Amino acid sequence: MRFPSKEVVEELRKRYPVGTRVELVFMEDIKAPPIGTKGTVRGE
Repeated sequence: MRFPSKEVVEELRKRYPVGTRVELVFMEDIKAPPIGTKGTVRGE
């Protein structure tokens, strides 16, 4: 599995700050939640 670079992660953090609402449109994983699943970005 390839992980994104630190630069890519920083761009995603800027684009989707904590509290942003998101919806799953695609995930290539056999155990992925259903398409359309909604959630909120959390900070860790």
